[in-house]
This record gives sequence, structure tokens and C-alpha cells, in this order.
Amino acid sequence: MRYRVAFSVSLFVFAVLTAQAQENPRPIPRIENVGGHYQLLVDGKPFLILGGQAHNSGATNSQDLEPVWRSLTALHANTAEVPLYWELIEPQAGKFDFHLADEILAGARRNHLRLVLLWFASWKNGEMHYTPEWVKRDKAQFQRVIGPRREELEILSPLCEAARVADARAFAALMEHLRRVDEADRTVIMVQVENETGLLGTDREYSQEATRWFEGPVPAELMTYLSQHRNALTPSLKTAWAAANLRPAGTWPEVFGELAPEVFSAWHIAHHVDRVAVAGKQAYSLPMYVNAWLVNPGNERAGRWPSGGPTEHVLDIWKAAAPHLDLLAPDIYLPKYQQTCAAYMRADNPLFVPEVGFVVHNAANAFLTFAAFDGLGFSPFGIDEAVEDGKVTERAAEFEDTYRVLRPLLDLIAAKQGSKELHAIVQDEDWGQAIRLDRSLAAVVDFPKPYTPEGPRGRGLIVELAPDDYVVAGAGFRVVFRELTGPPRDARFLSLEEGSFEGKRWIPMRRLNGDELNVALPEKAKILRVRLLREGEHSSH
Repeated sequence: MRYRVAFSVSLFVFAVLTAQAQENPRPIPRIENVGGHYQLLVDGKPFLILGGQAHNSGATNSQDLEPVWRSLTALHANTAEVPLYWELIEPQAGKFDFHLADEILAGARRNHLRLVLLWFASWKNGEMHYTPEWVKRDKAQFQRVIGPRREELEILSPLCEAARVADARAFAALMEHLRRVDEADRTVIMVQVENETGLLGTDREYSQEATRWFEGPVPAELMTYLSQHRNALTPSLKTAWAAANLRPAGTWPEVFGELAPEVFSAWHIAHHVDRVAVAGKQAYSLPMYVNAWLVNPGNERAGRWPSGGPTEHVLDIWKAAAPHLDLLAPDIYLPKYQQTCAAYMRADNPLFVPEVGFVVHNAANAFLTFAAFDGLGFSPFGIDEAVEDGKVTERAAEFEDTYRVLRPLLDLIAAKQGSKELHAIVQDEDWGQAIRLDRSLAAVVDFPKPYTPEGPRGRGLIVELAPDDYVVAGAGFRVVFRELTGPPRDARFLSLEEGSFEGKRWIPMRRLNGDELNVALPEKAKILRVRLLREGEHSSH
């Protein structure tokens, strides 16, 4: 009888918990295309990642994690990017240890941060250093990539089924654990599958099996995908295929010419990663992405960068081979920031920047990411070092200032992404910038201090709230609102306020007039609301 009573009580508790969950559900994070632009939805609302990434070895114990939490809190970030390591998750085959994952979750919750977890497994920067010891020792089962001179490289072969199965099994176990311990809190909002995949030191695998595949036909499913998307392919891939007269079939060299080794590698690596992602999503279907070590124009060929990773050359190959990934994300350490963002912001791919160099010059790129490219998130690498002796370091000060002014604007920015009412201001070699707001008004921006490639830059944004009603935020620039019709003149102010936002609600703090009646944002970032008084006709939005 007591078993029946216990069973009845369990059913009652389960029913209560289910009813509570239905009354106040926390939906799983997801990436959604909304009106032609993408949003990361967390708790059912648009969420922008203002993040920072820990160093590679910054999450092997709870003590090393403390500088990560301390730094992110000091910088006003809302999200931590933290690695988890296959070699520590599964130290013995089939035996899992999730205590580090639990410590990361606990630390993030204590500091009111969301998490993007990074799965360091088969690939980390084009090699296999984070695989468990039992994988490293068993070369017969877990085959290595063979290079062009028959040398064995420290890279798991993307053709190795045993490696793919083992990686997928461990990742699925991790995701199942996260579902059990975090489903109610939704601390983890996205997961990176592997890290900077590819083959470092060779353009493709040169084993007998790989060469046989390379000299065989390109899979029909890839050729079908390319044919269906031929008008939207990246320039590199389109040029390579056009040089072969857009052949509908053939061997990899016949179809892709000099780009064939990188395309071949991308196809097989992407398939491996997609199988890992599928296993993880079956356990807990969080948004998942891969990051890219970018092509360095100063290097002459694939292999100098990890060949087959999701570089601009082979984005379309990844889209064809790894449909279960939500996005492909660039790690931007090269100077062409805007060009890289433009390449990865595609109709089939939202922009997320999971890594930038933690240098002063890059702080301004947070405004570009969110306001010019509708980015889902931005994160400098090596955030652990932002605070020393209890103070924000000189290197991190520009990020602290930028994040401090961006944090209260995130809801407003998210609401305006995908419209023409959001404008980035970032200083470059040009002396100024002109932003057309409507047919009779422009915001003319100038930067009081000269541009320096390594130092701080003027940075900010303009948000159009309504006709003649604007938010101007940032530092290191001035704005004049210039009328473009009628007599040459600047628009007059109806009011000028300094303040902040709570969600989308404006909180005025200081009314500006007299000597301060100008839109000047000095070295310390701030938020202004500018309301104009114009006479005559002007355009609505």
C-alpha cells in the first residue's frame, strides 16, 4: 500500500510542477528569422550578447574562473563565453565528469550572466589537443590526418567514423546533462561546436582513402545544392566553379580547380561537425554554431590557415554539409572588420562575432556589429585580464566605457535591428561621417581627435525613435543635425537630455541648455536624447 501512496504523491508533485511550468514557461533559446533579419530569442525576447571570452585554459578549475566573472562584471557584460574540454569531460571512455560544467553554471548564475559554452573536442585551432588521452593513444582506431609528405599530423581525420561517433557521444552526454541541470534557468543560451575547425599544416588529407575520395566524383547532393544557390555563392567559390564552366558533375579537381583541396576538406569536416551537432541537439536543442579562423591574405594557400574550416571561401560548402548548425561565425583578428562582417552577414546566416582581439581599437567595433550589421553578439577574447588589483586595466577601459553605454541600450537596439533607423558611428581614416536621416535632414559627425590605428576611436550610434526624435550614444565625436532643404541652416533643438534606458523606456537625468546645448560626446561615453524643432515639410519614416 505504501508504494501506491508514494506513487500517488509522485504523480501529484509531477502534476504540480507541470502546471507551474505551463503557467510560467521559460522557452528554450532559439535563433529566428524575423522579417528578414535574425534574432536570438532568450526567454522569448530578443537578446544581444555583450560578451567576453575566457582564455583557452581559463576554465579548468573554479579558481581560474574567478577572474572571468570579476572581469565580465566590471565591464558590464551580460554573457560569458567559456570553454569545456572533451579531455576533462570524458577522461575515460564512456565515463563522464561534469563537475566543471556545474561550476561554470554556478559562477555564471552568481554573477547574473548568461553562458555561451565552447566545446573543445576534435578540433581546437585546426588540431586535436583537447581530445582525451585514450583517443590520443589509440591511433589505430582514431586515425590521424596524413599530410602531403606522408607525415602524420596532430589532427583527427575527418574521415574517421570512430572519432566522429566518440565526439558526438560525449557532446550528447554534455548536452543531456545541461538539459537536466539548466533547463529551468536557461543560463546557457548557445553552444559552439568545436573550435576553429580545419586542417592546420595541409590543404587536405593525403591518406590513400582520402585521395581516392578526392579523385572520385563530387557528391551529387553538393552539386545539387550549388546549382540551386548558384546566384548567391561566395565570390571565391563562384569563380572556382565558373573556371570549370559550372560543371554539373566531376571529380573535386575537375569541378573546383585550385580551390578543390579546401572545398574537399570543408565538405568532410562540416559533415563531422554536423553529426556532432545533431547528437547534441537531440539531447538539448540549444542554438549551435561554429567559429572560423579567417583566411589571412598574406598567406598563400589553405593549410596556413586551417583548411576546410568555415572561411569565406567555403561558407556555401558548410551550409550544404552542416544544415543543423544555426550559424557560422568569424573570429576577427584581421584589420578588415567591416568587410568580414559583410561576408558573414548573409540571408542564410546571422552575424555573431564570438572573438575579437582584446585591444583598445576593437572596442568601437561593438557599435558596428550591432548597429551596422544587425549582429547577435560581440565578444573580445582573453577577458580574464580585464581587471588587475581590483581595477579595470588600461587596455580594458575602452571596452568598459563602451559596454557601460551599450548595456542599457540593448533592448532598443534589438527592436531597431532590421530597420533603417539604426546607424553606427565609428571613426576611421576619414575625418568625418554624414548620415542621411530623411530626405531633408542629415547627421554630420566629426571627430575632435585624430585617428590612430592602435588607439581609441570615436564610437557610437544614432537611433531614430520618431521623426525629429533621436538617441545619440557613444564617445569621441560631435553631431550637427543639418537641414538639407530651404535656407542653409542647422536644425534647432526642441530639447536635449542626457539619460539612460530601462528596457525601451527613456529615463532622463540631466536637461542640457545654454552653453551645453550641443550634441558633443567627449571621451567618456554617454547617452543623449535629441528632439528637433523643424519648420516646413520633412519626411516621416
